[in-house]
Amino acid sequence: MAAALAVQSAGIALARKSPDLAVELFPLNGLALERLATVTFLATSVEGGGADLGPLSPEELAATAYRNEPLVPEAQAILALSEQDEKARSRIVALASRLDRREPRLQAVVLQEQVAALDYPGAIATLDRILRVRPSRSQDMFPTLLAVFVQDGAVAEFARILDGSSPWHQAFFEYAVKQPEALRNLLALRGKVSFDHQELDQELLSNLVKQGEVTAAFRFYEQIASSGGGGGVLGALSWSSAYAPFEWSFSDEAGLRAQPSLDGKRLNLSVKPGRGGVVARRLIKAPEVPFVVQVEHDIRSPQSVQDINIVLQCANDGTAIVDANLARQGEGYEIGSLPSSCAFVEILVEARAWSGRSALNAELVGIRIVT
Repeated sequence: MAAALAVQSAGIALARKSPDLAVELFPLNGLALERLATVTFLATSVEGGGADLGPLSPEELAATAYRNEPLVPEAQAILALSEQDEKARSRIVALASRLDRREPRLQAVVLQEQVAALDYPGAIATLDRILRVRPSRSQDMFPTLLAVFVQDGAVAEFARILDGSSPWHQAFFEYAVKQPEALRNLLALRGKVSFDHQELDQELLSNLVKQGEVTAAFRFYEQIASSGGGGGVLGALSWSSAYAPFEWSFSDEAGLRAQPSLDGKRLNLSVKPGRGGVVARRLIKAPEVPFVVQVEHDIRSPQSVQDINIVLQCANDGTAIVDANLARQGEGYEIGSLPSSCAFVEILVEARAWSGRSALNAELVGIRIVT
């Protein structure tokens, strides 16, 4: 009896590290059979079944483990995944989840069932249980949750639950903002809750524009921006750059650079000989026509005013509206009409320093839109 108990104890001790040996020592060891079923299941899924996995399938091992030790959540998860009948699978998952709400593999199966049923509260609650136990699994779980998040009607439930109380909430926002299909719902969610994260707002704004959602992005910009000249309101456009592209984005390359002065009232341009290109750009809502764009500066060098260009173009298709250097400005660049499709205008500042000449170093005081 002592020897039998010793063998049994050894089998239990080896259940996790050496499940095959544990089963040999004690064939009724349900925990070891569960572990062996899991290892075999993962090998079959990841390796495509190419390895020599023994005579029994993961499902057979899981069934044996369940018969010997009913409270084996990973075996229950494998049995649920192998069940073809949807009602039977849902029944297995429901019963198993009552026994164990912390086993990540079982909870992942529960999450799949809830996603299929568009059970928003249940899916989020299940994910919360998984990630509180295994926060490192967030990137594995988020694609499944995203399938729920992008559904119509999901935003209100997500706004109620994603309140920042769990660390994975912020991580999910950072994941979703990179997924084009999630941007519209993420924008709607942002209208209900604060991300409390300026960089996340900036990325959402930028990605909306990249996806062609310029009007929606501009409305979002108006909600979150506290400076910047209003992105299209008549008057002076400040050199703020917190929320590009509706505020400025500046070139910061070696030999081709633009940056605001320390007081933010001027834009310093620096271009080395042989370099040139766009040093600053910004989107504005198209003003009512006619309007005039005036560039204020105190540049004295005749060569410099010829080497700095102001370009206006329609944001949707790049149709040129103005393309002229500062020497041709006069009282301003007059725009009498715009294409009907030109809802947003992009302003670009281009600068060039020709080879064999001095570097271009100049300052712009401001850009103003007037009628």
